[in-house]
Amino acid sequence: MNGKTRPCPHCGVSLPEDAAFCPFCAESIRHRQSVKVPSHLWRKWMKPAVILVMLILLAAGLYHHFTPHVYDAWGELTYTLDGNDYHLAVTFRNDPTPERSYTVQVETDGRYDRDAKLFITHVSTGVDAGQMFNQQIDSAYVQVTQPSDSPSPVTWLQPEYTSDPATEGLLHSVLNFTGESQGPAELEWHINMKNGDTIILRQKLIFEAVDSLHYYPEDWPMDTIEALQALVDQIQAEVPLPTVVHLHLPPVTYEGGLTIDKRTVNLYGSLGEDNMRTTFLGPVVYKPEKDPQGSIEYIDFRGGGTGTGLTVEADCHVEDCGFSGWDVGLLVGGEDWADPVGCLFEDNSVGFRFDSGGSYVNANLFEGNAFLRNGTAVELLRVPGAKTLYFDGCRFAGNDADLSNPADHPINISYATFE
Repeated sequence: MNGKTRPCPHCGVSLPEDAAFCPFCAESIRHRQSVKVPSHLWRKWMKPAVILVMLILLAAGLYHHFTPHVYDAWGELTYTLDGNDYHLAVTFRNDPTPERSYTVQVETDGRYDRDAKLFITHVSTGVDAGQMFNQQIDSAYVQVTQPSDSPSPVTWLQPEYTSDPATEGLLHSVLNFTGESQGPAELEWHINMKNGDTIILRQKLIFEAVDSLHYYPEDWPMDTIEALQALVDQIQAEVPLPTVVHLHLPPVTYEGGLTIDKRTVNLYGSLGEDNMRTTFLGPVVYKPEKDPQGSIEYIDFRGGGTGTGLTVEADCHVEDCGFSGWDVGLLVGGEDWADPVGCLFEDNSVGFRFDSGGSYVNANLFEGNAFLRNGTAVELLRVPGAKTLYFDGCRFAGNDADLSNPADHPINISYATFE
């Protein structure tokens, strides 16, 4: 203290100069000053808030990363796994082109099967990735949802692995149905991944009923090659698509050949009382314009050493037919695909020749054929796609050459016999 005094501003009593409080009136002598809060103090509140937000985002990221997800799409989707993008596609085609829906024409009395496929490719390159992706698949199954009142329900087989994922898909499921099956039916592929994710790919199967006409020898003239050609020409001119035509041939020997070049006409031979069946001694050319798949069944083609017995330039199934005495027994050409099944090729220069420049691929089971005493039994000059041809149950005997494969097309003869 310095001994100096000053009066109290409230009661007037003398007080020491440095007094801060008056003991007589109990008032504060010093004036209070308001203190401004420094602006940086907000950071003390923001720091916990930021940490909280970061924790929330981290939790959300971990949840997204570790929680299984369900992916549901029609026809195709892109799925990212371990930093790689994969394109998954379901289709009835022979390539990875996805099909959200597939329409098939059916006859009332027809029976059908179709092969549904799952393709997996790298998004960046389009190269097959089936084998790599399969290592991360835990299980897969197929189910079909369809009208409950269908008189002929669609049946299906659970997925099986194919022998060549690049050309046949990683998995395939065979569906069976008839002309009385009701639709649309919904095909669902369920793929359960090892990381817990579920992938569902859907397709719609639509049945389009078409009319069919049957021509029998009891009702139409077809005993001679001239009458038969005239009938075929009439059918091609008068019967519009998509009506399906079935031509049932009598058990006669036609002294000449036949040409079908406008629309598909299915040909079915028959067996006579003398155990002779429908036979053509001249070349038959079957090359209708693009059309539903055709059938040629139970017919013999007998030549005199030259020419081609049956030339097929169409999507066609050839079953239980005989080819003998030709330069080429059966030629599959143009840009199409045909599959011989259960046929006999004997005494031809070339029994069966595949020389198609197209890209379309269909059935690849060339099973149950017999190749006897031909110069070359099977000659593969050009074959569309890269789908392996299977010769299961085929018999090769007495041929100068059993297989000629300049196309270097993949084949499987493991279950064929060679004598």
